Amino acid sequence: MSLLAKTRAMFQPTAATRSVGPIGVDFSLEAVHLVQLHRQIGGNPEVRACASTTYEGSRQDLLEGPLLFRSVLKRGLQSGNFQGRGAVVAMPSGMFRTLSINYQSGPSKKQEAAAILKAMKSRLDKPLGDYVIDYLPVNSRSKGDDRLALVAVSEKQPVVDFLELCRKAGLIVEALEIGPVAVCRLVSSLSLRSGSGNVLVINSGRRSSYMTLISGADLLFDQEVSFGEDSLIEQTAEALDMPEPMARDLVLKTGLKSSTHSNVQETVEASGLASTMSEILKPKFLKLVEDIKRVCLYAAAETRGGAVTQVYLLGSIARWPGADELLSTLTGMDVANIPDPLTLFPSDDSKQAPVNNATASDIVVATGAALRGLELDE
Repeated sequence: MSLLAKTRAMFQPTAATRSVGPIGVDFSLEAVHLVQLHRQIGGNPEVRACASTTYEGSRQDLLEGPLLFRSVLKRGLQSGNFQGRGAVVAMPSGMFRTLSINYQSGPSKKQEAAAILKAMKSRLDKPLGDYVIDYLPVNSRSKGDDRLALVAVSEKQPVVDFLELCRKAGLIVEALEIGPVAVCRLVSSLSLRSGSGNVLVINSGRRSSYMTLISGADLLFDQEVSFGEDSLIEQTAEALDMPEPMARDLVLKTGLKSSTHSNVQETVEASGLASTMSEILKPKFLKLVEDIKRVCLYAAAETRGGAVTQVYLLGSIARWPGADELLSTLTGMDVANIPDPLTLFPSDDSKQAPVNNATASDIVVATGAALRGLELDE
């Protein structure tokens, strides 16, 4: 060994000084995303491995096919420098729902849990024993004993079946996560760096979107709204008299552009096709703006007047060029696609530089799950 190699080895972090986190796993509609972080003692997390593997069918096909499930995970794990098989797995969005529950707080955690379960009884169709229920108390500023919790609930059998799929595929599931909690963990890391206050995250899907309100490290609110890519594409196809696949390709190619024109013909002459698209879709975006303003009012009430200082876009609409600009214009707020999570945790080890073809918004949930236990030092 050369003198240079010996010197480098002396300063290279060893296994004893480097803590490797779990693999964050997220099953999106079209691909499984995997991210793993590690950190040196006293340091911040760094990216160790990242991979995204597309499905050969739908997500439902994947969840119903053990062989396909195992094959997709195996390809993903083999394509990156992942260590171990311990994982924090995000439950697929259709497998659970979130509810906001008001309850009377007790002096102990046991009494708090009992109060939340009591409040849940009237919200569920079956006995509590048929469900998997977890909750996150919201750091409400309300006075008295009234408290608020965000509750995630899922029927028990689908969760058991999902865990068994993961086990047979070789994963050691250390924890099940829900997407809003993983997003909150990542955005909290962003807030530590930027010093931002209340943050609203809009995670858009094909049929609906999820609005998650975060204040510092607290998850205040999570709710589904009827704003999805499919309805936007349908509206575009109808307005332009073209098939929906062609309309989808057109939107992704031309994007959107804010415009002050109130007439489609004026917009075509003044700004071109991107502005035309914006005018066609503006009524649906304005409905989303109403939901955003409602959440802003809620944030102010829960945080004693605290404003929402940042809106981040995730999911399908984040891939539309100009969608963030259009929403910024319509809301008068700072709206942007969420920063690439991998750039938040750069690694100095060039040998472990991850290669990933997914967009930044695709891997947010997986990165947030991978952060569990490896949060940034404050």
